[in-house]
Amino acid sequence: MLSNKLYDALKFLAQYVLPGCATLYFGLAKIWNLPYSEQIVGTILAFDAFLGAILGISVAQYNKQTSQPSLPGLMDPSEKNPLFGMSSSTYDILYWVAQIVIPAIGALYFAMAALWGFPYGEQIVGTISLVDAFLGIFLGISTYQYKKALE
Repeated sequence: MLSNKLYDALKFLAQYVLPGCATLYFGLAKIWNLPYSEQIVGTILAFDAFLGAILGISVAQYNKQTSQPSLPGLMDPSEKNPLFGMSSSTYDILYWVAQIVIPAIGALYFAMAALWGFPYGEQIVGTISLVDAFLGIFLGISTYQYKKALE
């Protein structure tokens, strides 16, 4: 199991830094004709998916030890998030989508496009990276607002 400090740092990396870097490189590669945009973005998303899986396993182990629900919620299920009116279960689902599902889909499509010649690999992987970066920011704002409301 990861320490709280390490978990928070890795979560920040997986939720903001990696999707943001993938999106930034994808955008700059298109504007400036930088090389290997599909490969670099696909690699970042594959690493992000792996990191999300590690974080998910860590959360599951922690929740087993503390008798918490199986998904990593910040809120009491009866509370609503003050900014978006989001329930804890909605937050939990979006968290798993942003941390594991979206990066995994991006990495999978990247691999399949390379292996099987699927069309539009660069465009699809770039779009997936953009959606993941946006969802990470959305969840970050929601988390910040919730923690601020607790103070």
